[in-house]
Amino acid sequence: MKNAPAGFTFSTVCAGIKGTEKDDMALIAVETPARWAGFFTKNRVKAAPVLYGMEKLQSGSPLAAVLVNSGNANACNGLDGMTDLRQLCRECAARLNVPEEQVLMASTGVIGARLPVGKIQKALVPLVAGCGKASLEDVATAMMTTDRYPKWRVSRLAGFPDVTLGGVVKGAGMISPTMATMLGFFVTDAGLPTDSLRKISALAVEESFNRITVDGDQSTNDTVLVLDGGEITRDKKRIKALEHAMAKALNEMMCALAWEIVDNGEGVTKVVTIEVAGARTVADAEMLARSAGQSPLVKTAFFGEDPNWGRLMAALGAAGVPINPDEINIKFDGITLVKDGRFAGGDAERRVADVMKNREFTVTILLGQGPGSYRLVTSDLSVEYIKINADYRS
Repeated sequence: MKNAPAGFTFSTVCAGIKGTEKDDMALIAVETPARWAGFFTKNRVKAAPVLYGMEKLQSGSPLAAVLVNSGNANACNGLDGMTDLRQLCRECAARLNVPEEQVLMASTGVIGARLPVGKIQKALVPLVAGCGKASLEDVATAMMTTDRYPKWRVSRLAGFPDVTLGGVVKGAGMISPTMATMLGFFVTDAGLPTDSLRKISALAVEESFNRITVDGDQSTNDTVLVLDGGEITRDKKRIKALEHAMAKALNEMMCALAWEIVDNGEGVTKVVTIEVAGARTVADAEMLARSAGQSPLVKTAFFGEDPNWGRLMAALGAAGVPINPDEINIKFDGITLVKDGRFAGGDAERRVADVMKNREFTVTILLGQGPGSYRLVTSDLSVEYIKINADYRS
C-alpha cells in the first residue's frame, strides 16, 4: 500500500459473516515480526480474542499478523469460542508461514453466536493471497458494524521523514471510558524498543480512547494494538528523539480517531467536549466529567438543544465527590450560563441555545477547589440511537 509503514501489508475479503457482499474480514501482516503494545477491555466479561490477546501480551511473543472480523464478537461462547479462535489463528499462521503464537485475532459484532469457522476458513485463502492489495482505508471499512464511515489515518513523524505511522479504528456504539468499545490498530516502522513503545502507547490511549463516551456501555471486545515492525536502532540519541516524536504523533492520531468514534456514534447529532477544571484532584475531575457526560438527561438536553443547566448541576452533585454548588461556573463555548451556582440570565440562555445548534461545542465546568482537571468527549442521546440498538440483531 502506498504510504504504509515499511514491511506492513493489508488484505480484506468478504467471508459472508454478516450475510452481505461487503468485506467483513481484514488481515494486517508484517514482514518482520513486530514488537507490540496491547490494551483490552476492563469488562469482566471478555471475548475469546481479548483473553487470547492478553495471554500473548504477557508471553512477550512478537506479532506477524492480526486477523480481524466484523459481524461476530466471539464472546460468551465458552471453550468453543477459544477453540474456534485458536484453530483460525493456527490456519492463518500456516498460510503465512509464521509461528502460530505470532498471530492474533480481533472480533466485533453480535455477542453469543459462534464464529462461522467454515466461512472464515474459506476466506483465509484469498485473504492471505491478497496481502498487499488493500489499504488502511479498506481495513477500516471491513471492520465496520454500525459505523457510518471508515476511520483511518497515515502520517510521517515530524523530523523523521523515513518513519510512517498508520492507524485504523472501529466504533460507534457501546462506547464508554475505561477503554472505549472499539477495535483499533496502529502500525509503524519507527524501530522503538518494546518498553518505549508500550509506555508511549499507554499514555496515548489514556488521553484518547479512555476519554470518550457515547452511551456509557462497555464492550466485551475492546482492543487497541500498536505494532512496530522497524529495526531497532542502536543510536541512543535517535531513540530519544524518536520517542518524543512518536509520543506526539501517536497521541494526536489517537485523539483525532477517538473524536471520530464519537462523531460516528450511533444516532449522534452532537459531539460535546466536557472540560472540568478546578477540582480538588484529577480523580475528582474525572468522576464529575463522567457523571455529566454519561447522564441520559444531560445527553437528551444536548439532543434537544435545550440549555437545561439544572441537569448539569444535578449530574455534578450525583458524582459522589465533594463540591460547593455556590462556586460552580458553567460555560458553553465560553458563554457563562451558570455563575457561582446561579442562572446567568435570559440573554446568556439565548446565546447558549444558539451554541447548542452547532454539531460541536464545549462545556466548561469550573469548580474553584483545586488543580484537578479532566477532559471527556461525549455525545447527545437521540431517538435514532434507540432505533439502531432496538433493531441491531434484526
